[in-house]
Amino acid sequence: MGETVHCPFCGFKSTEAYLIQLHVEEHHTEDSPFVIVNSLPPPKASSSRNISSDEASDSEDSPWVKCTRPGCGEYVLISDIDDHLELHEATAISAEGAKDSKSQRSPASHGDVAPRSPPRGQQRPHQARRPSSSISQTSRSVRDYFIGSSSHGRQSPPRHRRIREPSQPGRLGKRELGPHAFEKRMPDEVRRRLIRDAEPRYTNRIGRDGRLFQDVIVENETSGLIPILADLCSLDRTTVATYFCDASVRHVVKIRCDGNFCGYWNIQMLLSYLQSQRSSTSNDDQAGRHLVPNIPQIQGTIEQAWDNGICSYGRIETGGIRDTRKWIGSHEALAYFTQIGVDVDALAFREEEGDTSSPPAVMALLDHIEAYFISALETAKTHGTSHITPLPPVYFQRFGHSMTIVGLERKRDGSRNLIMLDPSFATSAPMGRLLAGRQAHALPETLLKPYRRSDHGLSRWEEFEIIVST
Repeated sequence: MGETVHCPFCGFKSTEAYLIQLHVEEHHTEDSPFVIVNSLPPPKASSSRNISSDEASDSEDSPWVKCTRPGCGEYVLISDIDDHLELHEATAISAEGAKDSKSQRSPASHGDVAPRSPPRGQQRPHQARRPSSSISQTSRSVRDYFIGSSSHGRQSPPRHRRIREPSQPGRLGKRELGPHAFEKRMPDEVRRRLIRDAEPRYTNRIGRDGRLFQDVIVENETSGLIPILADLCSLDRTTVATYFCDASVRHVVKIRCDGNFCGYWNIQMLLSYLQSQRSSTSNDDQAGRHLVPNIPQIQGTIEQAWDNGICSYGRIETGGIRDTRKWIGSHEALAYFTQIGVDVDALAFREEEGDTSSPPAVMALLDHIEAYFISALETAKTHGTSHITPLPPVYFQRFGHSMTIVGLERKRDGSRNLIMLDPSFATSAPMGRLLAGRQAHALPETLLKPYRRSDHGLSRWEEFEIIVST
């Protein structure tokens, strides 16, 4: 137990500094950006779903706070508040604000970022080049770590296990399924938004060759981010190499409504890749349309999977998810992809208590992801020190949130960042300018902040789960 801290304005006290901060925000500060859902300390940082049925009840406490920043409404862990707000600030950069900050810098500060390729729709194919000597040296060393023979004294691959069925599945509660863990049906307005705001709209344009094209626009999706991120990473002189998934993946962000739904958005991101692969091998003009299923449709498919005996324990744990705002995780994503006939690997990285022979979960995860991307390095397209592979993105789950891994960045000091598409945060205005082929008046590290998740930041979690299409 830590030292007791007293509120400076009243008699409230706690041993948790975060709770004092939240108390002051709620009771002694006007226009607080947070609504306290519950004042319990955060749980242990694990993604484990095991819970006995007698622990779950509609009145149980939960460790979440709701961010009421305009356009957000996400429920986040108390311990994640600072990071959540910092990412809001990073993605809220306006083009005008960036220009103001640029005017205060010297011309030598390299504040202007210009696209290296023509605007989307007019891009030249990037020429695949042999990696530079420094990159190939890094690649060889990492390859050796995973596939080197024992005669060279190499270590064995980091340990992970396949996601397994719970030995004694029981009803989960608010800790795992969120504040709406026991609702029977989501509000009609939320359901309408999930359907209506995900519908594509079609616009006609004339191409450079004079032909008429029909563009498909979905308001909560952004295409073309991977090449931009690759160029930005290659501008960082502290980066040795960055590896990316296929450039076709689209960033799907949350629709403005009351509910998190992050697991569904990440399923849609993997589907955007699968959709592009099918369209590239099809002669059907409609194959490439943005027709990923909406959330109610995904819920229906997961329920069908349970009916067919695929991860059917999920119904016991959730009580059913159709037309609800209950959170889902990697087990439901596994059920979904299996039901639609997509082969996937579902892996867990966990720190076993008392086991000092295995690497920390975050190191095992990063090693696995780095080896995953490096396995396709020979077919990658190179952007400076960045390499875009033809590999699928990776569904990533940690306690309370899921994201999509689209890359891994290795720094000169040996540290590593995962490059993530987070459905909680939309594309910033300067990134939008780069996507449109215009100049962005912002520093590369500022533009990359919403997408980087450092090994240090990830180390606070003791368990991760990933799903990747095979």
